[in-house]
Amino acid sequence: MTSNSNIKARLYITYLKGMSELLLYIKPHRTRGHATIYRRSPGDAAMNLRIQSLLDHSNILRSQIEIWVMLYPPEIQTCTLYTPKHMTQFDLREQIREQILVNLPYSINYDWEHYITRVDDNGGESDMVTVTIIGKSVLPRVKALLYKNFSKVTFIGDGLQFLAADENHLPFIRGRFYQVILPYDEIYYLAGFRSGRHISSCALTHANSAFFGRYRLDHQQVYLDCPQGASSVDWPRIQPLVDRAIWNDELLTPAAFPAWHIARQSITSEAPVNFMVLAAESEERTSPELKVLKNYYGYWD
Repeated sequence: MTSNSNIKARLYITYLKGMSELLLYIKPHRTRGHATIYRRSPGDAAMNLRIQSLLDHSNILRSQIEIWVMLYPPEIQTCTLYTPKHMTQFDLREQIREQILVNLPYSINYDWEHYITRVDDNGGESDMVTVTIIGKSVLPRVKALLYKNFSKVTFIGDGLQFLAADENHLPFIRGRFYQVILPYDEIYYLAGFRSGRHISSCALTHANSAFFGRYRLDHQQVYLDCPQGASSVDWPRIQPLVDRAIWNDELLTPAAFPAWHIARQSITSEAPVNFMVLAAESEERTSPELKVLKNYYGYWD
């Protein structure tokens, strides 16, 4: 959470099929522990009134919060490709277009110009390039819905990046590829990780059964799927990650589990992939004052 001493709470906002979820995480203060409040409502023009009502109920001022907007496929996509080392920026952009962008379902709906890349050394003569791309309408929609509160937004990004498993508690996943399965309403989300780095996000929109092979997945749980490979250690292929006692102590409605788990994971995450910088640049490009200056000096983006 932001180190600003004035920030007392973080508001998480999630959009799902026209619905919105609000989860307010209130930081511990003195002898009081943290608190979490969850609301679910339509994602419409009354969003700011619902936010204010939530803050009033919690005795939190708007100046004391930061807002994190969590997105999930298909509104945001994360995937990875492997490229030769020392590629030029032009060649890398072309490879991203050819291997990722044109192959996205409904690719016309994604912003091909503004995406975030992360390059990691893959060893040998190759790099691992992870690309996160956002839908064209996402940032304008967020700004329209939160117009009174948009100045409080500090994060917009892929919520599935916070599903990484704890390598200290599960040492056998260290340095390996694994997936985390998150049941969310009627959708099962998969987040892929390699050596703890988030490399993919996708949604299994047609997975309408709670059974994955011989495993039954509970909607109030999140699961690790780690291939055993040639390991001599015998462990379940799919296993739960959340301590049920911790979840039960929150006393939240069952529908709140995914938002609660991701919020909890994000509290300690460092340097998440964040589209807020691009949103700020977009705001600068479209501000009326800047348009007047650009027209006056005779140039445009």
